[in-house]
Amino acid sequence: MGGPAADDDLGAQLAGALDRGDVVGALRLLRPAQLLLPLSDAAAAGAEPAAWATTRLADRTWVVAFTSVEALARASGGRVTRGRISSLPELAAGWPDHAWGLVIDPALPSQLSLEPGTVARLAAPSLVDQVAADPQTPFPLLQAVVPVDRVDRLVDRGAGRVSGYVHQLMDVQHIATPLVLLASLGRAAEAGDLLDRAGSVFLLRWPAVGPELYRPAYGGRDTAGRDAVGGWIVEEEPFIGLGLAPSPDHLVREHRVHGVELPDGAQLWELGHSGAERRRAVWNGDLSRWVLTVRAPSGEPAR
Repeated sequence: MGGPAADDDLGAQLAGALDRGDVVGALRLLRPAQLLLPLSDAAAAGAEPAAWATTRLADRTWVVAFTSVEALARASGGRVTRGRISSLPELAAGWPDHAWGLVIDPALPSQLSLEPGTVARLAAPSLVDQVAADPQTPFPLLQAVVPVDRVDRLVDRGAGRVSGYVHQLMDVQHIATPLVLLASLGRAAEAGDLLDRAGSVFLLRWPAVGPELYRPAYGGRDTAGRDAVGGWIVEEEPFIGLGLAPSPDHLVREHRVHGVELPDGAQLWELGHSGAERRRAVWNGDLSRWVLTVRAPSGEPAR
């Protein structure tokens, strides 16, 4: 397998930043980077499952990753030259143990060690950080799945607040059907409560006005796991706790909220089993009620 940077540009840039004492700059380099996870020859050939390469340093287990094939070969004395490419979000989505850290390029000038909480914050930054990094773009759109038995109550009672887990719409826009959507959120086991008799799922969508209200889902399955990542949530399996929904095959940024008020213009959508979408209602913040919508035969909203 090839490496993410054959000429080791990332490793050189990382070493330069660390030599200058610019840890923030080094972390900024890692956020979009592709890293190489070592593989045995047998795993590279498909003869055995891929395993996490780890090392034990300073009373902690560290997942090992490299900036290039060349860096991997230098650090291993040429014994290991194969690996699989991964990004930080991909690593976080399948993170093996909240007590483990991540070490980049061990024994090289570009070596950088990341605590598990740092891995989480680089892989799934807060909405506040997202907006600050690109202030010219509109607020990210959020989405939440509404259980079927709450849809009518939501509309009839004029409920304009949302609680629970929400995710970023851009991360799932490519998903066309309800079952795949629920799987991407790690909620396939809840399909009986989240799909109606026709196989549709109901979704709230709104812009993340007040991004500080939407805290990333950092935490663990017990207090030790929560504290290891500097999080705030303790949740049962399949919760990951590194800011991503529990589905390693889909990178979906996840947030948890409690009683956040929806902005004017929030929408309730129905995603049918065939992938067809239908807008069901729009939230009128001034009147504190949902306004039902109807679609014309052409597919355009009726006026």
